[in-house]
Amino acid sequence: MDHPLIPLPSHYAVIRIDPEAMVKDLALEDAETLHEVRSMSRKKYLVFLQWPEELPMPNMRWCRYEVAPIGTTLRPSDETRSITPDMVIPIAPNKHYTGERRPLRPTPSFPFSNCYHWIMNNVTVRV
Repeated sequence: MDHPLIPLPSHYAVIRIDPEAMVKDLALEDAETLHEVRSMSRKKYLVFLQWPEELPMPNMRWCRYEVAPIGTTLRPSDETRSITPDMVIPIAPNKHYTGERRPLRPTPSFPFSNCYHWIMNNVTVRV
């Protein structure tokens, strides 16, 4: 079976942010910045892979990808962006919903019971 160059869209994934590798990839040779990022923690994040933002080619080191981070709580209010805590879509088996948005039911079933898609929360990452 052929393997895709990048992950397929419309799947859940765990990504890890590596600040030191990101700074080194920029080749800035900035000792102060490198020192600072070495103290930053390398966290893992649960995301939903939306869509690649560019055409991946075999010789590319990475590809920009639009992802939606998955929240484990209702989102905080943000009056400047007109965002309210109920602007979420629960992911089953999460049974808590705001009335209008019933939980999504991914296949295969989702392994966590406290997760939400936060509406209007997409970011771009390098894959």
